[in-house]
Amino acid sequence: MKIYGMENNNVLLNEIGLRIKAKRIAMNMTQADLALESGASLRTIAKVESGSNISLIHLIAILRTFRMAANLDLLIPETKTNPIEIFDFGKKRQRASRKKGSKTSTWKWGDEK
Repeated sequence: MKIYGMENNNVLLNEIGLRIKAKRIAMNMTQADLALESGASLRTIAKVESGSNISLIHLIAILRTFRMAANLDLLIPETKTNPIEIFDFGKKRQRASRKKGSKTSTWKWGDEK
């Protein structure tokens, strides 16, 4: 299945599980082999392959076992700083802030006068 980003979380978990299972089988590994090499429990491997939620640390361990941890850079690319921003502000931004002059909310129930 192609992932477009509009799928709900359960569909994505199921697809990730199917892909991990397919990769494990392609590498001629049993669930027990993957559990042993990744450091995750056999139960965790079974859970992820069935589309259940697991911790991020276990997913990273599985990706390392598959020698795919570098693909995490594609998942969340590093944010590059625009040279103009450094020139304008003198330093890299540490957090987001509201735009100046904006109110927190202009939404109303409709029964206000």
